Amino acid sequence: MAETIVFGGSFDPPHRAHLALLAAALRRRPRARAVVQPAWRSPLKGLPSASAADRLALTRAALTGLGPALARRVILDPWELRRGRVCYTFESLRRLRRLRPLDDLLFLAGADSWDALPKWRRPAEVARLCRFLVGRRPGAPVPRPGRGLPALELLPGTFPDVSSTRLRAELLCGLEPPEAAPGTLGLIRSRLLYGSTLRGRLARELSPERFAHTLAVARTAVRLAVRHGLDAERAALAGLLHDCGRALRPEAMAAYARRRRLRVGALRETARRAPLLLHAHISEDRAWRVYGVDDPAVLSAVRKHTLADAAMSPLDRLLYAADACSHDRAFAGVARIRRAASRGLDAAYREALRVKLQFVLREDAWLHPGAAAAWNASLGDA
Repeated sequence: MAETIVFGGSFDPPHRAHLALLAAALRRRPRARAVVQPAWRSPLKGLPSASAADRLALTRAALTGLGPALARRVILDPWELRRGRVCYTFESLRRLRRLRPLDDLLFLAGADSWDALPKWRRPAEVARLCRFLVGRRPGAPVPRPGRGLPALELLPGTFPDVSSTRLRAELLCGLEPPEAAPGTLGLIRSRLLYGSTLRGRLARELSPERFAHTLAVARTAVRLAVRHGLDAERAALAGLLHDCGRALRPEAMAAYARRRRLRVGALRETARRAPLLLHAHISEDRAWRVYGVDDPAVLSAVRKHTLADAAMSPLDRLLYAADACSHDRAFAGVARIRRAASRGLDAAYREALRVKLQFVLREDAWLHPGAAAAWNASLGDA
């Protein structure tokens, strides 16, 4: 009986772990063909960052990384993308069963997909239509068959544990992560994907020094998010936009805040004594109005990254700390913040807040009442 390996996913973007898993399956089944099906949208995930056409092109480029011998056995099937809606696995398998009625269908998946199988639509029908080839992540438990689940065959060895979210976050920051599939980085650059357009606009609007700081903060935010279990893509976006309000001159900030009716505590006194402090609220406004960001968590972190607030979410604290301890910072006390960041976000946030307040007091400068309230609130977390 002929065998067909079915490999689906968002491929947003495709990466080396995808290729390693597919290559292992093709070698395990030397006479099988593989059908690779990029999903229009995964039922268990949010909207993809790249369009269907871009992800199809990226997947096509990535498959060349298999080498000619294996790539010849692979068919790239855009059926799900062309339907323009969520397609469930049982639907794709039904279609392939009609097209290949005599084939044995082997669904290729990583261990995380196997673990999520009970949440899939109609898992019992999936079990009737196919068997599973499963690759295990390093250090993860061995996947086990379960009642009502398809037959399971483990691929030998383990496979790289690559997070697509982290990969997109690093691409957002202008990095070229080695986990990206061969042949995809040039396409990402040429098609202006994964933040290229956003970074280009920031580079035009900000001074070279401010843009370099922006990238440094975004990259620090990603590292802290990965270390402490937060969404790295959100952290990257907040880091990129945290200073977009600095496109305005300080002398224009008060007028902007009044015109846009921004809710800034002690606005009149801030405008008179320290108008540059308004840039965080202006950055939030421009992130939404100019850059089209509507994620409340990202906007909150951008707004609070300078003065902080009595109520700070984990992402708020992460960005506040990342802005204070990015690799371009060299002020007294930055080493303490970096050491605290290795312990936890709460510690990093409080140390960053402490260092900033100490600077203001040492300089006999005006202390914004919001910063004082943020410090008092932080004492309850100590």
